[in-house]
Amino acid sequence: MFAIVDVETTGGHASGHAMTEIAIVLHDGTKVVDNYSQLLNPKQHIPLNIQTLTGITPDMVEDAPTFPEVADEVREFLGDHIFVAHNVNFDYSFVKSAFASVGIDYNPKRMCSVRYARRVEKGLKSYSLGNLCKHFKVNNEAAHRAWGDATATAKIMEYLLEKDKDGQWQFLIKKNSGEFNLPANLPSDDYHNLPEVPGVYYFMDNLGKPLYIGKAKNLKKRVATHFVSDKEGSKSQGFKREIFNIKFEKTGSELLASLLEDHEIRHYWPKYNRAQKNPKRKFAVYLFYNQKNVPSLAINKITSQQGYLRDFHSNSQAQSWVLKQIEEYNLNAAKCGFPFSFLDREITEEQHMTGVQRLIDDLNSQSQNLVIKTYGREPDEDGFALVKDGHLAGMGFVPHDVQISSYGELQAFTCELRSSITTQAIIRKVLEEGRYAVEEW
Repeated sequence: MFAIVDVETTGGHASGHAMTEIAIVLHDGTKVVDNYSQLLNPKQHIPLNIQTLTGITPDMVEDAPTFPEVADEVREFLGDHIFVAHNVNFDYSFVKSAFASVGIDYNPKRMCSVRYARRVEKGLKSYSLGNLCKHFKVNNEAAHRAWGDATATAKIMEYLLEKDKDGQWQFLIKKNSGEFNLPANLPSDDYHNLPEVPGVYYFMDNLGKPLYIGKAKNLKKRVATHFVSDKEGSKSQGFKREIFNIKFEKTGSELLASLLEDHEIRHYWPKYNRAQKNPKRKFAVYLFYNQKNVPSLAINKITSQQGYLRDFHSNSQAQSWVLKQIEEYNLNAAKCGFPFSFLDREITEEQHMTGVQRLIDDLNSQSQNLVIKTYGREPDEDGFALVKDGHLAGMGFVPHDVQISSYGELQAFTCELRSSITTQAIIRKVLEEGRYAVEEW
């Protein structure tokens, strides 16, 4: 038995909003056998735009019962039936949350009628309830009211079930099906065709523009984490509703995935990549000389001033680096922004000046032109990241049967990438860890 549910609410997520109406249509797979509809007092403000959309006003629900008052009868009506809704995770999140507020654990098998329609009635431009009603010639007597939408969804389910000769609905209700929590507008093949290799993935909107770009060691597993059922806040629900396709690029290694991700985010500035849009303030370690020509290290925010020794995402990262240099090069802590007695040893001015010079020499001696070798996308090629003048210049892949003997030849296989403080940090970490083969050029 299917319990086809629709709810009207005061807002877009169950964590801060409540139901104003719930409707349930029981369907045995052939016909409607019972129905339930109830206005609910949400005990909170109903925004004007939602009143306009649904037609449910504060006056209409003022004397209506609250959900706790009808929770037992709703639970009894739902029984152990399969919970069905158009974009099921939205309706289910409100019902589950409401039950939880009165101590009832509700965790039924559930099915999304949008995803079901995509499987059975392929090729439609839109699978919204309104468009499916037009397609199947279903008259929705009360669009955007719970009872009207639930009744229309039940009628559409009849058409789909009749056409579904293979019983695909049974696959959709399995929690290990791989698409139990997929966004309603996402073709299931976009997820199932993801390879389990390193790469960059792109969540695309209905206009084919990137909504979010991410990197992964394992593309399929990483993408799946975006769709877990417990992420049902307002941001998550809005995000999922906007995903219409997934694209991906294999990179062969985590390193190239990280570098490509940063470049692509800065190229497209996707709506949901907030971290790169609003980066933390950047800090750098600068070298200063006093009137006696004694050097000092200082941490400042990066402005138009150039010539810093190292740049960092945060002040704490910069401090950690300076501390490491103080210990390694026998620097005077007081001349590096730390208390004079920070280290339990005395450092003469001459020792300090010698240590600073060694630090500068070591930093300058590090090659600025490098090829970092990685795995390729396929077994018959190698990947690489190209560093020029100390900055990321690009990445690429070279087939094993091609011999590269010069930088000019390598450029033919190079895709240019934008350098940033993020890619600088990634490259420094890779060089320090020694995880990849590196050649100077």
